[in-house]
Amino acid sequence: MKPDVIVIDTNPYKDDKPKIKVLPLVPETHPALKMKLKEFDFRNPPIDPDFLASSLVETCKSHDGLGLSANQCGYEYRVFVAGHGDNFVSFFNPKVVWQSEEQIKMEEGCLSFKHLFIPVKRPYSVEIEYQDFTGKPHQAKFSGLTARCILHELDHLNGILYTSKVKPMTLLVGMKKRNKVLSLEKKNASKLA
Repeated sequence: MKPDVIVIDTNPYKDDKPKIKVLPLVPETHPALKMKLKEFDFRNPPIDPDFLASSLVETCKSHDGLGLSANQCGYEYRVFVAGHGDNFVSFFNPKVVWQSEEQIKMEEGCLSFKHLFIPVKRPYSVEIEYQDFTGKPHQAKFSGLTARCILHELDHLNGILYTSKVKPMTLLVGMKKRNKVLSLEKKNASKLA
């Protein structure tokens, strides 16, 4: 004889929590890309922070990116994600507290500017304060490519595009290379159709 068992499901999100999805990227001319974004308010969240962070990660992964800011998907909050593979971190309301004097110039790309790679000079190391998707504060130091990615995404949150960090001639050369790649892509796509 089986005893009566009452099962209580205490998961408040069982039916309400939205499914994680890949978000559309806004076009490179979208005004949100040039806006300084407002802080994410954890006391009165405008959107579920876990859903936002997870969606940004899935979107970044689907485009083989290393980082993605909320405004690249049309959300006007100080949030970005950065990482690789299954190791992504969400950064809510990040602030630079220190950056190295040593700077490194490397080619950078951006998911908002398909195939545009230009050499940008940035600090080699950076230390930032931020909150995770639960609102818990953190402070961490990053170097190399991770620091570059974080600084690139932080620029997005301040409405600064990497295209503004180079001389006009450098940007022009990058745009010419980009246009060749886009033209070749278009030509190859028409052959397949």
